[in-house]
Amino acid sequence: MDEAIAKFDECLQLDPLNLNYNATILLNKSIALGKQGKKEESLAALNKCLKMNPRYAKALVKRGEVNEALGDWEDAVSDYGLAA
Repeated sequence: MDEAIAKFDECLQLDPLNLNYNATILLNKSIALGKQGKKEESLAALNKCLKMNPRYAKALVKRGEVNEALGDWEDAVSDYGLAA
């Protein structure tokens, strides 16, 4: 999984101005980090993702899940609401 995360970081360097592409890469990186139990790092990747594409519903749902896992219920509900 560490190798995949490193590759995601490499991909982010390919075209830093392509925000939709990079948002997708950051979502995938977040999912990989979450599978490693790195919830805070996963949340940080999702926050960057959503700065690039604030209306990315799949990322909002994932951030809701991570916030829920961290016990941050208000942010989780907010994210789920924004994704709808």
